[in-house]
Amino acid sequence: MFKKRKLREAIAGYFLASPIIVAILVFTIIPIFQAAYYSFTDYDALFQQKYRVRFNALEALENYFFVSPDENPSEEELLSLFDPVDFIELAVGVDLNAEQKKLVKREFNAEKLIEDFLNRRLDKTFVFSDFMKDYMKKGASVFAKYVPDFVGLANFFEAFKDRMFWISLKNAAVFSLVVTPIQTLLAIVLAVAANQRIRGVKFFKVSFFLPSITSAAAISMIFMLIYSKPGLLNRLLDYLGVGPIDWLGNVKTALPSIMAMNIWTTAGYFMVTFLAGLQDIPTSIIEASMIDGANAWVRFWKITIPMLRNQIIFVVTMGIIGTLQVFDQIYFLIRNQENITISMYIYQNAFNYGKMGYASAIAMLLFLIIFSVTLVQRRVMREERF
Repeated sequence: MFKKRKLREAIAGYFLASPIIVAILVFTIIPIFQAAYYSFTDYDALFQQKYRVRFNALEALENYFFVSPDENPSEEELLSLFDPVDFIELAVGVDLNAEQKKLVKREFNAEKLIEDFLNRRLDKTFVFSDFMKDYMKKGASVFAKYVPDFVGLANFFEAFKDRMFWISLKNAAVFSLVVTPIQTLLAIVLAVAANQRIRGVKFFKVSFFLPSITSAAAISMIFMLIYSKPGLLNRLLDYLGVGPIDWLGNVKTALPSIMAMNIWTTAGYFMVTFLAGLQDIPTSIIEASMIDGANAWVRFWKITIPMLRNQIIFVVTMGIIGTLQVFDQIYFLIRNQENITISMYIYQNAFNYGKMGYASAIAMLLFLIIFSVTLVQRRVMREERF
């Protein structure tokens, strides 16, 4: 009876958790394995779409021949003018590689296509893969589904020789080295201030936590206005007698500007973590130190910081992971290639250049870097039990 109840509880638990399990599986686990596979291929996301091109075959042939079936052209004349490779590339708009060109020249059934054209059987929309299935004698499966070629470690070797890969990786590393310690220290200071029993402390907590739950796009737009040439920051500098600065356009100031924005955005979130840790410190320890004559500064460094060790480890770990992957603020505000981070470079290769295989390889390298750095950090900063 007891075992049956436990089994029912387990089934109910898994049933209730199934939505998040499926979501993690579909949107996290499976994409990770897909990225690992594609990193060893020349997968081109744009190339995949070309076999799904839709076109009206009758209109395409009329444009190709400059003649309509209503004009009753002879089949022999049309066949003498027809080149299937030219028709596919020029009239349909699908580029073919060398192997595909040879296959089309050898196996394309031009007679059937011309016959259907003259009998007006082509006045409908075709999907390119279906069109090839209808008019190829053999080998139509080549155009049914795009299969990327396996290239082994070529993408990884290309990354090591890619100047922009190293620039974007350096920017991400600098971003992490600067932002992580500052946001951690600021979050501790904010948490200590928010832990005081003073009037208005709730408003203080909300004010600093609010940026962390605000849309990155909205915050980026606000800071774009602040950093613009006629923006608030340059107006303040002008009042102080300093000329306007192109904060986001200048290579030297763009990344530090984003760092300041990121610190302001994330410090409030980590403040909540430290606030929970502060409220978990026994008051008896604080009272004992005060009796022993310890002032606030000594209590902060000798009691508060050591007792927050586990929270500091968590915040530093999350900070390193987050800053090495920083993307949204770079995407919205940075236009200079010299200031992009590695996540932005992955995005550019995948969606701007269509080099999904190469982007996946860089993503795998970033994963290994983050995993290694986090592993070393966890070894150096071990959690303690109190």
